[in-house]
Amino acid sequence: MIKKFYDSSPIWIQNFACTFKGFIEKQKRFGGDFNEIYEFLKESEWKSFNEIKEYKNLNLNKIINYCFYNIPYYNEVMRLNKLVPSDIKTEDDLNKLPILTKELVRLNYDKLKNTNFKGKVFKLHTSGSTGKALSFNFSLDAIRYRWALWSRHKARFGISPFDSYATFTGQVAIPLSQSNPPFWRENFAMNQTIFTMHHINNHTVKSIVNKLNQGGYTYYSGYPSILYSLANLIEENYLEIFSPPKVIFTGAEALLDTQKNKIEKIFNCVVTDQYGFSEGCGNASKCEHGIFHEDFEYGILECNNSFQIDNNLRTGEVLATGFTNLAMPFIRYQVGDTATWDENLVCDCGRKSNVLTRINGRNEDYVITPEGNKILRFDYIFKDTYNINEAQVIQNKLGEITINIVKRANYKLKEELKIEKLVHSKISENLIVNFQYLKEIPREASGKFRAVKSNLK
Repeated sequence: MIKKFYDSSPIWIQNFACTFKGFIEKQKRFGGDFNEIYEFLKESEWKSFNEIKEYKNLNLNKIINYCFYNIPYYNEVMRLNKLVPSDIKTEDDLNKLPILTKELVRLNYDKLKNTNFKGKVFKLHTSGSTGKALSFNFSLDAIRYRWALWSRHKARFGISPFDSYATFTGQVAIPLSQSNPPFWRENFAMNQTIFTMHHINNHTVKSIVNKLNQGGYTYYSGYPSILYSLANLIEENYLEIFSPPKVIFTGAEALLDTQKNKIEKIFNCVVTDQYGFSEGCGNASKCEHGIFHEDFEYGILECNNSFQIDNNLRTGEVLATGFTNLAMPFIRYQVGDTATWDENLVCDCGRKSNVLTRINGRNEDYVITPEGNKILRFDYIFKDTYNINEAQVIQNKLGEITINIVKRANYKLKEELKIEKLVHSKISENLIVNFQYLKEIPREASGKFRAVKSNLK
């Protein structure tokens, strides 16, 4: 009913609705002690190795003690494993505790809730790559801490919390039936203009570019797949961005090298990203040198079931232990991603927190070759294929893959042959490669784009 009223309302009412919602979100994100946390985080990121280690161990002790006495689930788990809080003194002791999976969260939701918590709590959820919803409680304090953390990342690139920006999102802020400009909506409360993926196409791109060229946007933020699609449309229509932002921040999806290079070229600015997840129990943000640094104040990112790549690099699944969400703390939470840590890299930026060189993606987002190898990334296969707008690798059965391709006007059969040859030379000579041509790559229900998708049981 509300959506129907919104869609049928004049644009000025839709802008008012976006602004009203923005006012509420602004209070939630940036009210209370946000400024105090923000200033603390900008100072703490320069701590020494020893100071960071001491900070993490101190806060780990606090959260373990807190969970033992306030969260029924952890009290039971620790007692079953014959543990008391004093047994978990450092990061190295975390492996004494069992892993918390998404299914365990679903089965033990009531036991994971903090019934003693007195602050304001919101019930959030994430759909995940499988589409199976996961609900969890999140405190108002933790929401503000998370936004302070994200604001610190922006500050590294000269951005203040309330600078004007354009957002490129999967949310439906514009009625799907709308065919005439403006193809954006305004959230004046947060100095935000909202562009949606459903209205970025050949018909709308000139109008959108004209709006962006009016200037006034200090930065852009959005899904990398949406910004990449817009960048391709701008290039294909011989348009140009005359008033670029200072920087573009991407999130929600992994930023592929091909996407980053194209977005930077078309928008003539730096593109950066951070690694986080809805459950909010860990985070890593890129510095000015393009290196992911663990946001140690927020929680611990643990490398589990790891294997050594060389003397420095170690790859494993990400487990997260959060420090800030006392309404429903997650300890050793199995995020569902794999990442690569560099154990010896000292970044030129001067920050001393743990370094992640790559977020490899979802555990289930890999292709299994006939030889039994798991391939997580295919973006380098498409590096020099200039006549492909978007591509997605799907595995429906063992021994073969289907590559979904959105062609550009100059696409020729030789592109297909080139890709197949690269797959056979770089991934597996025995892998059968099928091609499917689409007008657009289907997005998940959340609007996210998955570059590699496995449908194997």
